[in-house]
Amino acid sequence: MIQLRLVNEYGITVALPGIETVVTVTDKLADRTAAFLLGEPAEADAAYWRQVARDHAEALGGEKTVNGRIALASVGHHDARNYRVTRITV
Repeated sequence: MIQLRLVNEYGITVALPGIETVVTVTDKLADRTAAFLLGEPAEADAAYWRQVARDHAEALGGEKTVNGRIALASVGHHDARNYRVTRITV
């Protein structure tokens, strides 16, 4: 059995309502399950954090202020391609 855990670019386990991001599966299902976790769940979490970054940038003045523009530049940092699945044999 292998435990799969979806983690973000900082190595923190992703927690999404209604979606299991830490699962224990057989060796045969590990690759397909990892591919699933890196798909929709990873993108959903990244989209949430991009929206948080946009809201933060707007609170700082958006395009009208230097701080708002700097914050808007960080929106693209939240990318599901930086997520990974860790595997632990249990």
